[in-house]
Amino acid sequence: MTADATASSSGAVTATTQAPTTSTSTPTGSDSDAAESTSSASATGTSAASGDSTSMGFKFDIGTEETDGPTCQTKCGNTDWSYVWIANSGEHTLSKIDTRDMTEVGRYQTRPQPAGNPSRTSVSIDAKAVAVANRAGGLTKVWARKEYCADKNGNGAIETSTGKNDVLAFDLDECIAWHTPFPEATTQRPVAWTSGVYNDVTCEYEDQKIWTAAANGTIGGTWPCDGAAGIFVYRVNGDTGVVEDTIHMPEVTCGGTFGPYGAAVDYNNDLWMYIWSAYTIVHVSYDTLEYETFPGGNYGITVDNKGRVWTDAASRYDPMTMQWVNQIGDQPGVGGSGVAQDLKGRIWKSTTGGVGWVDAETMLIGDTVILPAQGNARGIGVDVDGYIWAVILGGTTAHRIHPDTYEITTYDGLNQPYTYSDMAGGQINNVTCNPPN
Repeated sequence: MTADATASSSGAVTATTQAPTTSTSTPTGSDSDAAESTSSASATGTSAASGDSTSMGFKFDIGTEETDGPTCQTKCGNTDWSYVWIANSGEHTLSKIDTRDMTEVGRYQTRPQPAGNPSRTSVSIDAKAVAVANRAGGLTKVWARKEYCADKNGNGAIETSTGKNDVLAFDLDECIAWHTPFPEATTQRPVAWTSGVYNDVTCEYEDQKIWTAAANGTIGGTWPCDGAAGIFVYRVNGDTGVVEDTIHMPEVTCGGTFGPYGAAVDYNNDLWMYIWSAYTIVHVSYDTLEYETFPGGNYGITVDNKGRVWTDAASRYDPMTMQWVNQIGDQPGVGGSGVAQDLKGRIWKSTTGGVGWVDAETMLIGDTVILPAQGNARGIGVDVDGYIWAVILGGTTAHRIHPDTYEITTYDGLNQPYTYSDMAGGQINNVTCNPPN
């Protein structure tokens, strides 16, 4: 099935449907490595999120639980609001777009220095915050709602961006929770929240961590990984931005590449990461910090709710069988895009002229949705309502696709976006709330 696009007078575009080798090592870093990176600011929120988590026929909640405290209604995440967070790489900013009314409601600098070149973004399971990694080094957390932001200047009001044309200086935006510099990084792309631990009494997720990774190469080198002694994986405290664990992987060769490229977590909060052009997948255990590497992968990466790893070529790796399986049928890729599982179990990726999906079980290709012409979709994501998102590489548009009708609604106002991680929070919700039986 394909969809043909038409433009409305408002500028929004709508459409109506017409046996790898593995090796395992132990981590070489520890909590003492946290001194290598510190946070510059910290803010915490106290309000509990609650509400109906059913939308468009999909449910994220596991069910109501009776406790000695309040009755928890949204154990598997929040649906009171929904934002997609898209990095404007060329502008060094981060856009917050309301996925329901398709308006941009905030734009933020992503580190104190103006030239951060951000790309990957990751949304926490409770939707309270986003983390954004900068290619030039540095990890930043931004609160999603004013009620979680801190009144840093003491004037009794929260000063924060209200939209595209209202970008505050980094130190003045009070919804920027913290920034952790990584001054030695010559490339830092991957970022992925863990779910944390759910508290049945407070109805809140606690102890949330953030995975990120970097290579410390030669500044000014031809490739960001040139001169790097392997790669470093970091586990960061989501509340404070402090690096709690550092894992050095000296044998992970990334010279002549962009290095650590994309990341996602599984239902155990383990990290899965792709090393660009080295065709290497890295897996890190959340519990032990032990890691393994194995050949395979091709650009984008995600993990489905059965713990299987996917890349944008619609290739699926099953850790249980240690085998890769490829799509069945002809649905060509476009040389690199994100990949995401929707709430129907389909795997979406960019394809010629638009985006398409593959059945996660049979590996048979499904429909293709033709997007309004502007370029290739690089960012692919799914929001908590089940809509599929496609962000055009280097353009100005992000498209929201209805999962049933394939109707397209477009936001036009970005600036050279480059995002293909869990930019709307659907992946962390899916693997946490719908784990394998």
